Amino acid sequence: MTELNVTRRGVVNTRRIASIHARWALLRLLFAAALLLPLSAHFGQQVIEIFLPAYTLIFEWVADDFQLLRLAVDHEGADLVLRATVMWKHIMFLGPHVIYPDPRGTANASTLVAHALQGPLTAILVAIAWPTSQPALHSSLLSWRECALRTLFMLPLLGLLIMLDMPLVLAGELWHFTLDALAPDTFCALVSWKFFMQGGGRYALAMALAGLAVFLGRGASERLQLRESSNRTGAERLA
Repeated sequence: MTELNVTRRGVVNTRRIASIHARWALLRLLFAAALLLPLSAHFGQQVIEIFLPAYTLIFEWVADDFQLLRLAVDHEGADLVLRATVMWKHIMFLGPHVIYPDPRGTANASTLVAHALQGPLTAILVAIAWPTSQPALHSSLLSWRECALRTLFMLPLLGLLIMLDMPLVLAGELWHFTLDALAPDTFCALVSWKFFMQGGGRYALAMALAGLAVFLGRGASERLQLRESSNRTGAERLA
């Protein structure tokens, strides 16, 4: 009977801790969404313009058959879009077709600025909402340290997410309508990546990178905690 009571208390405590984690995760998610979504709507254009030089470098690297004439935030009706305007850099052979560069022959591809923000916002919200390894009402110092380490790992992963999205999607869009018109049976990795990202891949990638940041932050926090515990034990023995 005693063992049964102990087991029941253990189950109750586990459920209580899980409930605390869930409530605090929901509160963090709601608070972060209420703060970040209006900010992204108001400052989205300025944020994207900051990344334009990096977008340009990545685009020119992955789509080196195109000469990038312009990459800028533009208006398309009532929508705010990121537009790439290009021409062919050199002679191209696509199936039976031979294409010569011509300054008069330009093409452009565009995507909504909102699409550029979806991945980073998803990653940030997931990282904020994900529970720490310690209950929210206990070991607050450890929880805050884990959150700080999570943020530290999240920053470079956000940069990676941003660089894998817009430049590659725009390059894939240009290759998509080029191959669709001239060589429809040709495989192109950029086109496949474009379809993946536009089909929900940016959300999946954002959640995966957020999960990686959480995992790395938790591991680093636990290693620091073990080191501190070891140092305290050593100091007590010396005393």
